[in-house]
Amino acid sequence: YRNDWEEAKALLAKATDEKREFTPEEEERWAKLNDAMSDKKSKMDSVEQNEERAAKIDALAERALKVENAVKADNDADVLRAVALGEKRSAKFDIRALSSSSSTVPVSFADFVVVALTAGNSVYEGATKLRTATGEQITVPRLTANQSASFIAEGNQITPTDPTISSITLYANKIAALTLLSNELIRDNAVNITQLVGESAGNQIAFLAGSACTLGTGTTQPLGFVTAAGNAQLSTATKSGTVTSTFFDSLDVITLAYSLQPMYRNANTEWQVASTAMSKIRKLQDTTGQPIWTPGLVVGQPDTLLGFRVKENVHMAAVASASKSVAILHAPSYYIRELPIEVASSTEFRFDYAQTAVRTLYAVDGNIPDVTALRVLVSANA
Repeated sequence: YRNDWEEAKALLAKATDEKREFTPEEEERWAKLNDAMSDKKSKMDSVEQNEERAAKIDALAERALKVENAVKADNDADVLRAVALGEKRSAKFDIRALSSSSSTVPVSFADFVVVALTAGNSVYEGATKLRTATGEQITVPRLTANQSASFIAEGNQITPTDPTISSITLYANKIAALTLLSNELIRDNAVNITQLVGESAGNQIAFLAGSACTLGTGTTQPLGFVTAAGNAQLSTATKSGTVTSTFFDSLDVITLAYSLQPMYRNANTEWQVASTAMSKIRKLQDTTGQPIWTPGLVVGQPDTLLGFRVKENVHMAAVASASKSVAILHAPSYYIRELPIEVASSTEFRFDYAQTAVRTLYAVDGNIPDVTALRVLVSANA
């Protein structure tokens, strides 16, 4: 990974020194190096995630309790089998923060869904999560204007002022996934049904939730952070740093970062970047010729841009004229409300195929009370 990065930097430096774009051969080599770095980074992160997951599954195996019958269920696998076999009408699984690899807490069905949400919804991991047992509306207050303060002389009256406070409302919008399982598979105790259904349903749910938390309209679905930005939190690229850059350049990215309020620029701030913008950002350099993107060279260390973590968001628009493919967000300022995951089954739906339909429901909403906690870059016209 490091060798690829050094070669890529050298390639970029040569083109910069000669004040030209890449030749077709250099562009091809750059793309190969870029893909290689992404692949290796993905594998490095995957190794860490697999080790944590394996540790959790081992813990589950050690702590799993034997049940006397399918109705009396003591762990998630037995509960799911009881639901799938029609011996239990439905079940709910509480969502929790993922345990560390050293924890002895067993892996639950909901954990597999949370893993999928973390991978498929780039906003989810860092967001503030409100987890409730029931679906009533939640009101989150927000300060839209501060009260004033002033120096006063002795004996003078203090002028009272009130802050301006409004609110947002978080609902419980349902996402549903239907998983078809053969009856033989359900009865086979050798199959990890918790992982099978959790990952299958979780991947579908996560992709839809990720799209909504990014681009959602706020009507019967979360309000995406790009939508929430409106016009007030947009910065239009000017490409003033270089005449050869297309759509946006390093100065546009730097300007975007420092247009975010100082109180929102900290360790919890992250870039949300479209897939097609990732390669472009890796080429960007500051005025001294140094890349503004820094690769994470060790397992668990994220790639950073101007010191802030970079997250690939597959739901953001591809780089193009006037597109919104790069944003900077103070992650905890985005609120996600979610309910326990509900699972139910039907043996009648696919009776003629000897299959059972397992329905997974995930209720979620998302919004950002203070939109000044984000900035979105609008690409210049080509």
